[in-house]
Amino acid sequence: MAETAQATPGTGGTRERLLEAALEVFAEHGYEAATIREICSRAGANVAAVHYHFGDKRKLYEAIYGTLFETLRERRTAFLPADAPAAERLRVYIRALFEEIFCGVGDASRQVQLSTIYLSEMARPSEVLDRIVTEHLEPDARELYSIVGELLGCPPRDPRTIDCAASVVGQILYYHHAGPIVTRLHPERPPVPERLDALVEHVWLFALSGIQGLGARG
Repeated sequence: MAETAQATPGTGGTRERLLEAALEVFAEHGYEAATIREICSRAGANVAAVHYHFGDKRKLYEAIYGTLFETLRERRTAFLPADAPAAERLRVYIRALFEEIFCGVGDASRQVQLSTIYLSEMARPSEVLDRIVTEHLEPDARELYSIVGELLGCPPRDPRTIDCAASVVGQILYYHHAGPIVTRLHPERPPVPERLDALVEHVWLFALSGIQGLGARG
């Protein structure tokens, strides 16, 4: 198991220290078992600081996702022009998702923590998942549905569009969720970040061919 960096009391603002400490504690214990007391202890903050900056544990947990998706969306906005050809927008979307998952935000231990709480949320959904989906994941899904629908010649909410979009994302998530298996099946292959360009090109061409093939079938 990878070691997690401890939040250092006295560095950064209180709000930032609380977010860093909360990420550590939620990754280690999960949402339900995590306590405000432990988060504040690691952040070197008074328990009242959580209530002042966030309100309660739920809002602190939501703030982690809010900060993450806001940062990622800022990176993506500049290179997804809505008037670009759909095939090129698909390629850029695939690259953005690969980079967000594997090149992420912060150092390697922070990336592990973010992945841990995300996977934990998928396995044991918390009371916060509905809001995470509505505010953060649904806008990204709509963007992909628009791209795929244009390539298919179908409305964005057509079942074929949704299934094709799932197939695109599934190719990328495979390298993340099945990472430990992939590295054991093919130990000779470099880590994903070291062959990102080749993987982006492969997933894009594979997805584009499949979508166009289905669209041609009508």
